[in-house]
Amino acid sequence: MTDTFANTPPRDSTTSRIAFSWLLKLRWGAVICQLLIILAVGLVFDIDIPVPILLAVIFFQICSNFYFHHLKNKQAAIRPLVFGLIMVWDIVQLTVLIYFSGGPMNPFTFIYLVHVALGAILMGQRWAWGLNLLAIVCYALLFLLPPAPDFNPGLVAASAVSPCLDKSSMGLHLQGMWAAFTLTALFIVFFVSRIGRAMGGHQQTLASLEKERQRSEKMASLATLAAGAAHEFSTPLATIAIAAGEMAHQLDEQGGAPELRDDAALIKKEVKKCRDILRQLAADAGEHLGESFVAVTPADFLDKVVAEFKNETGREIPFELDTEIGPILIPLHSWLRAIKGLLKNGLDACPNGKIHGRLFSDREYLAVSVADEGPGMTPEETARAAEPFFTTKAPGKGLGLGLFLARTLAERFGGDLLIESTPGRGTKVTFRVKLARITP
Repeated sequence: MTDTFANTPPRDSTTSRIAFSWLLKLRWGAVICQLLIILAVGLVFDIDIPVPILLAVIFFQICSNFYFHHLKNKQAAIRPLVFGLIMVWDIVQLTVLIYFSGGPMNPFTFIYLVHVALGAILMGQRWAWGLNLLAIVCYALLFLLPPAPDFNPGLVAASAVSPCLDKSSMGLHLQGMWAAFTLTALFIVFFVSRIGRAMGGHQQTLASLEKERQRSEKMASLATLAAGAAHEFSTPLATIAIAAGEMAHQLDEQGGAPELRDDAALIKKEVKKCRDILRQLAADAGEHLGESFVAVTPADFLDKVVAEFKNETGREIPFELDTEIGPILIPLHSWLRAIKGLLKNGLDACPNGKIHGRLFSDREYLAVSVADEGPGMTPEETARAAEPFFTTKAPGKGLGLGLFLARTLAERFGGDLLIESTPGRGTKVTFRVKLARITP
């Protein structure tokens, strides 16, 4: 549904229906008040009014209220156009009622301000200013149109009580009321719109802080998980390492087969790798664990990325260097793990396809992008790709933490992680940070 409330953050259809229900309550309240006023004028005051015409207008409003209640009960989405047309009709209907019950002399002309305020609060700025202009024009028409037939306001009696209320002074007074109404309506729309915009920005800030709080809770949970895993696995991994060492020692003394000695060495190597994975997982889940910041040039950083990735996977990835900035001050190992994680994702997506990297900068950011020609992701998968433990890989191929940890690292340096993907055309992930946070 298109957002009806442009002065506030986007709301869903449920919020729109709530606002619409309150508008209906206001319309029913207006119907009751109008009927009471007509009854009081007819019985108490010596004023002749065209009761049939007024009742006809009120009857039409009652019928429209029942129709709108039907729409609300169906839980149909209330479109901005429908909402705005209802407000327009209410202003026109109020003008008709005032015209046939005294015109500009009717003391209830100030009710126009209720519609102006509602438009400023509930509608977008264009609708709010449009309703404001309509109310001003409708009020002005009360002065321009000839007096309604069958109306006797008793002005002669009023003049007899207060001689200063002659026709000319009364006209000047009413015109002053219109000018005051116009200024008041303009002030209402201007300030209410500004207040609504400020409140909308405040709500967006609160939403951003809440999102950050939830992310911090996930990071804390991840850190707890990593610490628990490291603790639980440390004992069996140590036992395996000792057993592998003893086996290798016995094979060396007894002249065992070279294949068995190679297997023992492989076991020790893989155990060490498991320990490193657990340690790095704990490091990524928390802070840098005291890792010092190192000054390194972008070219040297790329060389380390390419060399380590080739050593681990046997695949050399071409990288384009498109920046002329000097050395950057970064936690080198954390950055290497993050970028290698993006490269591994690309390699998993297209083992035999083309993967290309690029390091570049502008006035504000330094960025590293990795693009692949894999199957790509759907918009839904792209939106969730950086969530922890979300993965599109086959079971056992990954935990779904690489993009999440890369994004977390980028945000610590004032940046973010941008993911662009098209099904069938590949994926591009950009890790970017603010230059001001990494330049010495």
